[in-house]
Amino acid sequence: MSTLNNDDVEKNVNNENTHTSTLTVEIPIIPISATTNNEVAEVRASPPVTVTVAGASKDTTDTAAVTIKSVSSENNNNSNNANQQQDQHQPQQNPTNTITTTMTISSKDKMDTDPAMANFKVLFVLTQLIGLTMIVLMGCWIGVHMGGLAGTSYPDLEFNWHPLLMTVGLIFLYGNAILVYRGFRSLRKKTLKLCHASIHAVAFILIVFALVAVFDSHNLRAKPIPNMYSLHSWLGLAAVIMFCLQYASGFVAFLTPGAKQSIRAALLPIHVYFGLFGFILSIAAALMGITEKAIFSVKDYSSLPSSGVMVNLCGVLYVTFGALVVYLVTNPNYKRKPLPEDTALLTSATD
Repeated sequence: MSTLNNDDVEKNVNNENTHTSTLTVEIPIIPISATTNNEVAEVRASPPVTVTVAGASKDTTDTAAVTIKSVSSENNNNSNNANQQQDQHQPQQNPTNTITTTMTISSKDKMDTDPAMANFKVLFVLTQLIGLTMIVLMGCWIGVHMGGLAGTSYPDLEFNWHPLLMTVGLIFLYGNAILVYRGFRSLRKKTLKLCHASIHAVAFILIVFALVAVFDSHNLRAKPIPNMYSLHSWLGLAAVIMFCLQYASGFVAFLTPGAKQSIRAALLPIHVYFGLFGFILSIAAALMGITEKAIFSVKDYSSLPSSGVMVNLCGVLYVTFGALVVYLVTNPNYKRKPLPEDTALLTSATD
């Protein structure tokens, strides 16, 4: 019998709201008819094949009827051997051959069927809208009421970079880096890790510029202002230090090749806890900072002028954004389910 090579695999699945995975399986086949050199045989799996993705949970459904078309690839030099094998084939024999083929499995994610995940989508979009509104409102407060932005030549205005960049980096980007695993759950774990680290890297750059701006605004004045005397500065610096330690330890533990899986599993809960704690600490420090700035800069703050209303609304949005991020991250119903590719990646890393 000639050697059968896989040419095509067809699978009937519902493609609506699905993501695809690729795996290699061995399928027993029974040839319908023998083939000769340069002839094409059509072979069907018998009995019908049911394919289950390794590592799939109850949230995925992967079943298919598979049709395989195989083409004989015997060379002319081997044609006589193939004919001799055909002649020796006995009618009572029913040999079962197997071929190894790669197929694409389309599975419907729980996000498309579970009402809880539909709620997650709504809350996730709402979180992004609140975060963007928070940034725009802070920019308007700085531009309209605080005099805008400037460089080192105008230390008073250079300070305004500090609240704006901290809002973007240490709150908005920090929160979204935490949410990336749940907001984009259909991506592979490795891709999500790179996105998580990249967002944190951008946030780190913005934080550095924000710190430079605030120290310059204190030190470059005609009458310098003391640094690091307020509770806001203490908690803010603690949040920045925790952010940097989290980034460094996370990069070494989870992105460096060769790290043992047992070590990663032990460090993951600690990394998650302190990451979330650092995010909450950042919001607390930001609330203290904008209140301090409002007391020093907003005239007649107690009568609640428009500038005071705007800065207060910024604080409300800080709290709302932070509360939504914490809720989405800690709710077990929204936890990302591992994909088959994650299991394969985990196995190869362990090996």
